[in-house]
Amino acid sequence: MFTNRPEWFLLGAIVLGCLSASPPASRGAEMTAGLERDTIYSGTSTLLVVEVSNARSADWPVVEPVEGLRITPYGSPGVIRDLFRGTIRRSYRFMVAPEKAGVFRISSVSLTADGEFLKRGPFTLRVVELPLKFHAVEIEPGEILVGETAKLTVSYQGVRPGKVPVVPEVPGLSIRLTGSPRVQVTRREGIPISSYEFNVRAARLGDYQIKGLSLDGVPADAVALIVSSFVVVRTQVGASSLVVGGQTIVHIVVRGLPESAGLEPVAPAGLRVVPARQAYRGPPGTTVFSFDVTATEPGTPTITALQLPEGRQIALAQPISLSVRQSGEGGILACRGKPRTDQTVIGEPFVVDYEVFFRGDLRAAGIDPAGADFANKPYIKVQPVNDLTYPGFSGQPIQVRFGQGRAVMLSGSGEFNGQKEQLLRFALRITPLAAGELSLDGLRVLLLLQIKEEQRTAFSVTTSSRSEQYERLAEVPPHRVIDPPGKTAPSGYRGAVGTSFTFATKLDRTKATAMSPLTLTMKITGESVGPQFAPLPLTEVPELTRDFDVSPTVGGGEVTDSTITFTQVVRPRSEAVTELPALPLVYYDYERKVYDTVYSLPIPIDVTPGSLVGAGAMEVTSLEDAHAGDAAAGHEAPTTPAVSLGANHTTLGDVATGKPIGPVGILAILIAGPVSIVLVRAGRQVYQRQRPVAEVRQRRRKLIADLDRVAGADHFHAALAETLQSYLRLTFDLPPGELSTNLLARAFQEHSASDDLRREAQELLAQCDAGRFAAGAVDDAEKARLIHRTRELLARLDRGVK
Repeated sequence: MFTNRPEWFLLGAIVLGCLSASPPASRGAEMTAGLERDTIYSGTSTLLVVEVSNARSADWPVVEPVEGLRITPYGSPGVIRDLFRGTIRRSYRFMVAPEKAGVFRISSVSLTADGEFLKRGPFTLRVVELPLKFHAVEIEPGEILVGETAKLTVSYQGVRPGKVPVVPEVPGLSIRLTGSPRVQVTRREGIPISSYEFNVRAARLGDYQIKGLSLDGVPADAVALIVSSFVVVRTQVGASSLVVGGQTIVHIVVRGLPESAGLEPVAPAGLRVVPARQAYRGPPGTTVFSFDVTATEPGTPTITALQLPEGRQIALAQPISLSVRQSGEGGILACRGKPRTDQTVIGEPFVVDYEVFFRGDLRAAGIDPAGADFANKPYIKVQPVNDLTYPGFSGQPIQVRFGQGRAVMLSGSGEFNGQKEQLLRFALRITPLAAGELSLDGLRVLLLLQIKEEQRTAFSVTTSSRSEQYERLAEVPPHRVIDPPGKTAPSGYRGAVGTSFTFATKLDRTKATAMSPLTLTMKITGESVGPQFAPLPLTEVPELTRDFDVSPTVGGGEVTDSTITFTQVVRPRSEAVTELPALPLVYYDYERKVYDTVYSLPIPIDVTPGSLVGAGAMEVTSLEDAHAGDAAAGHEAPTTPAVSLGANHTTLGDVATGKPIGPVGILAILIAGPVSIVLVRAGRQVYQRQRPVAEVRQRRRKLIADLDRVAGADHFHAALAETLQSYLRLTFDLPPGELSTNLLARAFQEHSASDDLRREAQELLAQCDAGRFAAGAVDDAEKARLIHRTRELLARLDRGVK
């Protein structure tokens, strides 16, 4: 019946194994606790957070009461269930509100779970009395009628329970406090802001300055209130987009004026304003003044003021802006820029003015510097000029996008090809920190325009509109950046420009034989560091060349953030050399307008005697080339091969002389090399397959158990780092010793582990590294947090490493 008995036997064994497998052993209950903030200001509160894992009971923990603190449960417990591990973690929060300033000690928080008594603590809370400081004052609305009320709000940094601001007597105004102060806390700093609200009622007309408000002797700024005979409630425009010759209607809704008051808007250039023929009604208690507005030229004309019959003008709180364009095809007509000067001294800013002529209703605008030749470079600073003024040009300021920030454009009209067109103007301030010809090409301007089109027939007029995005690269001539005139640069200057630099050097080793090569690494950090930086002229530094042979070849040039790295080979000339001298970096300080020098620190070295050969002896030269050179010089070829490598090292042993090995020997070497590599790799793979897995798992479990004992170690961070590194070395089969970042990254990559795991491991090790040198003791909450984080990482490693 069963023709394939071995397969059935195997299947039965698998089923029996699954049935006999026991569920994972349940862990005992665990508890962690800590203060959300251990230093707060008077008038604020903090949270005591308690987390309980693997407990069947849902009872709240018990917090020991403390005199001067109100400790109350806050919210409901949070519950997290891990279905894969079969664990439950509950989170409890207690609100801790101090009644006075001082240092408080919460002795413990405890819980009895599943017959086990858990306790954590003590916890120290510092409550600091924040000095009172004025924060802000405002009044809304800023203009009212006689008999109306405005709301005045004054706020301070800090809390003064039981105290209220002193209110000045202002003739014509009645100021009364309403309600209790409202306290808000800033999210990042935890600073309390106390706000007090007042009702301000006006008894007569006038422009008032409310000053003299103070809280506990700290004065507030003055605030203005206008009590007028009328108030503009709102303005309304029929159509804000027009072609030249088009017409729209403007309504001004006011309180406090009759229809016969004769209120009129002040017409700007480009608009003709006349009273509307038809009267309109507004909300009860208001009067509507309506006007027909005709556009006479393109641009963005803005009504900013109203005029009364007696000639007095009143500024509009919300100006009325219109967009007027020429009829015809819409889009960007031109985009151009021009520097205000022909050349600039290095380190000094210059301004480029841009003009964008276009047709259409402007809906949005943006300036994209990402592709510009002069942007995104550390040695060129680019900033928008937001305080724009141009003689003879009246433009309405608008906020637009500039890269990841904001900039200001002026929207108006200008002349293009002999005709009035819509015009946007903006400017950039550019500060170059490198000399030469600076290209200003590549700046992109984007406009979102709504284009309206009319089709007229003998019987009707059809209007259609569409929105479309247009873009154009600005056309700008290059700009010349020159070195400071009248100043002679020092001999070591290679174009470094900035207000300050740091210069660090490092040798690959500090013990060497005379004339053996040492790799010198140089790191330069500063605000203008970039790929334009030239290497330091080490061959021109006499303090270095006196004792070292310096290679003319410079490597590196990589830029990371604001640091550039160079490498160069130097060789100590004799055993008398005791240090690599301090090296100079010459730079131009554009703020002080002087050349300055910063030095690296000297590096002590230990040089042992060796063969004093020239730098050329360290080069690899083939025997054929050496013999050919001798033959060309008329010399007899040597019978013993010349030694080109190892002449400077005393520990390489004797170089044997003899006859050439011949073709058979060369072939044997060529075959034996790859075969040896293959055998080594195969042997490593066999070893990995035969590695005692049970022993590795046992050692892993022991390391995880050691985490519980790490909290009591004298040097907590060092003990935690050693446990984590031991686990990583065991997981990835790494050699003993400290784990470098490169070695760890390579191990994660070879085992197909995720980058999240690698980053988490590196961040934990970095925190342990920083903690080793931190002053003061580590509190229990921080220890518990780091141990919990490490435990979760080890569990993820166990699941995620192949």
